Amino acid sequence: MEAVAIHFPGLGGPMYTHEKVTLSVVAKSIARLVGHRFAGEFDPKAHVAADLFFVPSDTLMLDEAQVLGIHSSQQLYGAVVPYPFVKTKAITHGLVGAHAPHPRGWSSAFADSIQSAVLPGYTAFCVGDARRAAVRLLPLGAVRLKEPLGDGGHGQITVESMGELEAYLANFPAEKLTSHGLVLETHLHRIITRSVGSTTIGNRSIAYHGTQRTVTNNHGLPVYGGSHLICVRGGWSALEGLPMEAEARLAVNQARRYDCNAA
Repeated sequence: MEAVAIHFPGLGGPMYTHEKVTLSVVAKSIARLVGHRFAGEFDPKAHVAADLFFVPSDTLMLDEAQVLGIHSSQQLYGAVVPYPFVKTKAITHGLVGAHAPHPRGWSSAFADSIQSAVLPGYTAFCVGDARRAAVRLLPLGAVRLKEPLGDGGHGQITVESMGELEAYLANFPAEKLTSHGLVLETHLHRIITRSVGSTTIGNRSIAYHGTQRTVTNNHGLPVYGGSHLICVRGGWSALEGLPMEAEARLAVNQARRYDCNAA
């Protein structure tokens, strides 16, 4: 490979200007780290894909990755999935029943394998299943509804009754529900949100854990405002070898279980 380039996937969501700037800064940093030049945004007319290390703005679909000549994790800083829903929160919870509607490629086995690492919840792809999920969850308290494509705290709301759920569903596009689903899970109060993960660039790996902070956006709503992270060279085993409080260790163990089952 000769250069690092950013790429905007066909199914990627819209980006704010500051997000595009951040992506470029990340790509430039990677280029310096691996000793390659920064080629800017990928242009199929000006670049040879085989010569590039890609930094996409969003998860790539398998067919798009194949067109770009990406066949291994050594060729990009990101991920490749076979179906659009796999890159979203939708995979975190199971369906309300064995015969519930779901998109092609859905894996009930994955949701079952990580059940002990996530909150009680369901993913619904139709109004009826969303109602059934709420009926099961509301006795446990308020229910948080999450749009699978939302990030940074966007696309979430809590409901405390079936009436509130019905009002929400009445304004939720049916096509979006069918294609991307809706996540319903128990709502937690007075939470500490943790950032946990691992990442690899070439033959270099780091793992990290830390806590997120919330800020108020221009609309007066709380949104993700960054994380304070503790990083270590190496993968999950190196991270687990660090001293940390019990709550952080639990989060690391749960995140590792989720990550390993999703890989």
